[in-house]
Amino acid sequence: MTEHRFAIIADAHYHPFDCDYGVRGPDGLSLRSWADTRASTRVFNESAAAFEAALDRIEAMGLRDVVLLGDYSDDGQELCVSALLERLAARRNLRFFALPGNHDSFGPGGRDHAKGFLDAAARPVTVSSRSGAGAYHDPRMRCADHETGVMRMAAHGFAPQADVLHWETPFGTDPTPSARRFDCRSRDGGTTLRLFDASYLVEPVPGLWFLMIDANVFEPTGRGDEVIDSTNAGWNALHRVKPHLLRWIAGVSLRAERQGKRLLCFSHYPALDPYRDDECAEERLFGTTATALRRPRCDIGEALCAAGIDVHFSGHLHVRRRSTLHHASRQLVNIAVPSLVAWPAGFCVARTCAEGLTVEDVSLSDLRNDTRILGAYGREDLESSAGVRAAQDYGSFLRAHVDALVLHRYLPREWPAERAAEVTGSLDTALGFAGAAPSGQDLPLLEVVGDWYRLRAAGALGMADLHAERRALYKGLAARLPETAQDQRGAFWALFLRRLSDFVRDAETEAGPFYQPVPALP
Repeated sequence: MTEHRFAIIADAHYHPFDCDYGVRGPDGLSLRSWADTRASTRVFNESAAAFEAALDRIEAMGLRDVVLLGDYSDDGQELCVSALLERLAARRNLRFFALPGNHDSFGPGGRDHAKGFLDAAARPVTVSSRSGAGAYHDPRMRCADHETGVMRMAAHGFAPQADVLHWETPFGTDPTPSARRFDCRSRDGGTTLRLFDASYLVEPVPGLWFLMIDANVFEPTGRGDEVIDSTNAGWNALHRVKPHLLRWIAGVSLRAERQGKRLLCFSHYPALDPYRDDECAEERLFGTTATALRRPRCDIGEALCAAGIDVHFSGHLHVRRRSTLHHASRQLVNIAVPSLVAWPAGFCVARTCAEGLTVEDVSLSDLRNDTRILGAYGREDLESSAGVRAAQDYGSFLRAHVDALVLHRYLPREWPAERAAEVTGSLDTALGFAGAAPSGQDLPLLEVVGDWYRLRAAGALGMADLHAERRALYKGLAARLPETAQDQRGAFWALFLRRLSDFVRDAETEAGPFYQPVPALP
C-alpha cells in the first residue's frame, strides 16, 4: 500500500465560549465556572482554542484525514454540536471520520443537562435544558438521543462520503438509521429495545481500512425506555449486549487479510487497561472508583485478538498510554490517545505504509492561555485559581489543573479520609508509614500525589515534566518498600508509592513513536 498519514483526536469536548447560552459572563463571554472546572477531569473554556490549534497543526502538516475518537462535543448539547458542525464545515481541506463517545448522545431518549456558568459579576449561575431547573433555561442545552445525535454528524463518517472507496455497517451498506438497529435486551430478558448502532467500516484511501466501532452500550434497565449510562460499560458490556459487533469484526478482519487491506480499529473506549493495573491496585487503594469501573477485562482483549485485531485506538480516559496483550500467538496493542482538554493535551499522527504502522504524539502544551478566561477565574475565586492563573502556557495550565483536581476531586471524593489527611506531610512521611527508609529529600507529599496522577495519565509524555533526579527517585521507590506492611496505613502508602514507581517504568517502555512492522509472510 502507498504511504498515508492521518491524525487522531480524542475527547475534544468542544465547548465554545462565544455561543449564546442565555447568560453572559465577564468580557461578554459565556464561561463555565472555575468551581466546576477544578473538580472536572477536563477543562471547558479552553476547548475551542485547543481544537482549532490542533486542526491548524494538522493542516500545516499537509494531512487530510482526521479521526475523531468520540466525545467531540462537550456533553452533547445542541448548541455545542451545532457550533462544532460549523467549524468542521469551515475546514474544507480536512476530511473527518467520527465515532460517538459517551458525552455526544444518550440512549433512545436523550437527556437534560444543567451546567454552571458565570454571570457578568463572575458569580456561578445554572443554565438548564429543563424549565425551572436553573437560573436560566435554554432547551438547546439538551443532549440528543443516540440516533439523532450521531446522524447530525452524518457527513463526517457516519454515512458514505463520495470520495471514499468503501463504506459499510454491521448490517450492510444502507446508511439510513432504520437499517442500522438491533434488539437490545435487559439483563432479566423482560425488556427489549430496538436501538441504533453507529459502527461502520470505511476505506479512505486504497488499501487502508478504518474499522470504527460504536462501543456505546445503552443497556435497558427493564423500566420502559430507561437505559444504563454507557460511561462505565464500554467493551466490558459490548460483548454481551452487542454480540453482533464481535461477529462483524471477525468477518471484516478475515476479509482484510484476504484482500490485502491494512486494518486499524478505533473506538471511544479502551480495549486493554491503559494503566496496566494487573493487581487491581486502584480498587485496593480507593475502592470502586470510575477508573476501576472502566477497566477492560482481560477476556475483552483476548476476544479482539481472536477476531484478528492487532491495533486499537481509544480515548475516553484522557490518557496517553500504550498497552499490549499476547494471546494465542496473536498480539493486540491498545493506543490510548490523549484528550485536547486534559493533561497531557495532544493528539496523534499515524503513518501507514508497506513496511508497517508508526504513531507519534503531537503536544499542545505550548499554546498560549486566554487571559480573559484566567481573569474570570480570578474574579470567581482568587485563592483556588492561583495556580492556573500563574501558568505561562497551556501545558503548565493543565499541570496546575491536576493539582486542583487532587484538592477538589480526588482527595475528597476518592481517597479514604484518614489517608487524605496525611498528604500534608512529606514523601519521607509516607515512606515511614510504609516501613521504608527515608529518601533524605524534603519533598512535599502533596506534590508527590500530583505527580502520581500526572504520570498515570501522561505516561512517557509526563517524563519531561520531571527533573531527572525526581524521576530516578520515583523509579527507585519500589526497591525501598518492604514486601509486607505492618498495618492498613502502611499497606496503603506502600502500594501507592509502588504504583508511582510502576508509572515511571511504564513511561520508559512507552517512550517515543510507536512502530509496528507488517508481519512477515509464512
